[in-house]
Amino acid sequence: MVRGMSKKSDYSILKNLSVAFLILLAHVVLIGLIGVLTLFFGWIGNNIGWVMIGVLCVSMTVAFLFYRKVKSDSRVIKDIINDPSLKGKSVEVSFLGGMASFKIGDSQSSNLKQLEAPGLDTVGSLTELTNMYEKKLITSDEFNKAKEKILKP
Repeated sequence: MVRGMSKKSDYSILKNLSVAFLILLAHVVLIGLIGVLTLFFGWIGNNIGWVMIGVLCVSMTVAFLFYRKVKSDSRVIKDIINDPSLKGKSVEVSFLGGMASFKIGDSQSSNLKQLEAPGLDTVGSLTELTNMYEKKLITSDEFNKAKEKILKP
């Protein structure tokens, strides 16, 4: 130990040397990564034709599997529609959580019951109204009037 230096000073020097070593190590790793990326992209550049053929094969395989899945699902839908128990009845098919739907079958059928009007969230509105009433944000009269308004078609 040098005269006039304390243990705190020694710790500070050791800390600074460790940080400098880590910075130097990070630079070496960064240069190594740049070299690997250069080799990788150089390989892609030299073999771009093969890369494109590979991408095309993968794309065609995915498209074929998608087509096969859609075709098998269409057979299932046709079997359901042609089911004898559904003769003379309408079937509604919904996609994307009900955002897109269409009806198949007799449009005059009275057997089709609609549980809730599209775009109208009665249960959600009643829940919100009940929460407001429980928090004393509205009076009992306001609650009853709003409830009647929601429940009337």
